[in-house]
Amino acid sequence: MENLDKLLEYQKIDIELRKVLDEVERSDDGKKLEQAKTEFNNAKNTVTETEKAAESIVSFYNNALAFMTESDKRIEEIAAKMESTEDLEEQRALAEELEKLSAKTAEIEKRLGERNDRTDKVILAYLDGQERGKKMRSVYNNIKDRLNKFRQEKEPKINELKAKLDAIRPAIPADIMEIYDKITAERKYPAFVQAREAERNHYRCFCGLELSQKTQSELLEKGNCRCETCRRLIYLNK
Repeated sequence: MENLDKLLEYQKIDIELRKVLDEVERSDDGKKLEQAKTEFNNAKNTVTETEKAAESIVSFYNNALAFMTESDKRIEEIAAKMESTEDLEEQRALAEELEKLSAKTAEIEKRLGERNDRTDKVILAYLDGQERGKKMRSVYNNIKDRLNKFRQEKEPKINELKAKLDAIRPAIPADIMEIYDKITAERKYPAFVQAREAERNHYRCFCGLELSQKTQSELLEKGNCRCETCRRLIYLNK
């Protein structure tokens, strides 16, 4: 394979870089940061949901108040009419309307009582969400500061390794680098692997599976091939 030494050197540095980056990404503070972020978002969602619930409760109270005000006014009108009329049919109709208004008023009063319990729960949930949100924001910021400091400590090494990769990359054929980039994008390291001899003149890949006759023929002819299973680039020992 053309420029195999450069390929392997590039891969060695890239694996070292990946380890440093993983050390940052998978640090305990990195995990704690994600957890704090999740808990903060949960608290934020609680506040948002309780605010919506509060708006619904206020709307219900306002509608109930408007209804009760109109009902009181209408009840007074009905009472005055019942006293001023001797028409039995009209009195009966007024009595039926009064009964309906009384039933509706009683239903509203019952629902208001139920809303009182719900209001207390909404207020408690809102206050709890606010408190948890403030706590998690503080925790998140503290962890983030620690993680940023850790990243800054690793940054010189990361930049050094990236500079080495940039220097080597132009010496490697573009089509080979394209294959390498696709394999490593799937977190498959190493991407370039030496063929492993299973039996005499028969080979298997780094992933453990034997090469098909067609793939093995390509390996022997060209000095390299792609694993049909994991898609790694396999090369023969120099």
